[in-house]
Amino acid sequence: MSNKYYHIAIALAGVVQSTMLIPQLANTGICNPTIYEQSIKSVFKTSPQTTADVYDGIKNIKTGLLALKQLLSSNQKDQVELIRYLFGTLSITNKLLRNNDVLNKIDQRLKQISALYPVVNDETININIDELSYSLANIYSDIVSPLTNKIKVIGKAQFLQNSLAQAKIRTSLFGSVRSSILWYQVGGSRLQLLFGRKGIYNAINELLDEINQVN
Repeated sequence: MSNKYYHIAIALAGVVQSTMLIPQLANTGICNPTIYEQSIKSVFKTSPQTTADVYDGIKNIKTGLLALKQLLSSNQKDQVELIRYLFGTLSITNKLLRNNDVLNKIDQRLKQISALYPVVNDETININIDELSYSLANIYSDIVSPLTNKIKVIGKAQFLQNSLAQAKIRTSLFGSVRSSILWYQVGGSRLQLLFGRKGIYNAINELLDEINQVN
């Protein structure tokens, strides 16, 4: 697909997919494990050949594509919380991309974590999920969060005060930021969410058709 919205839709679906984990964790203490692990893996994909490579193929962002399609087509009053996290992430990332020193610090920390494992793949992430959650959450807290006003996460106190749930929320935010960086890199902009919705929506449908044809 040569449509300019192809890559934009993929990256934005990645943002949405990671963002969806935040209210799950904040309100229940748990989240979709497959999507969570995919979000972690995307953080370590720092030199992808294509947009889809960040997610190991578009099939792995189907949930995000469906959620993004709903956001663009339905009454957004029912999606206020998700939209707030989404735009909060895009705002943080916009500031992050203006600070090369901070980006280099994140890259160094990710390399330090990667060096602890023979390879960061599905099996490694699955086995070391809690350890990786704490490590990535620390990067978010130490480097990303101080850049701007913190995103206020709303949920149940029993989960918001749980250390592992907190770590997973921050890791999900980090995953959202990673996809947001990709979104900006492939030409995404806030104005497109107002004036380019039809192009994004059509690209989503084509991507979903592509996924369904393979399945």
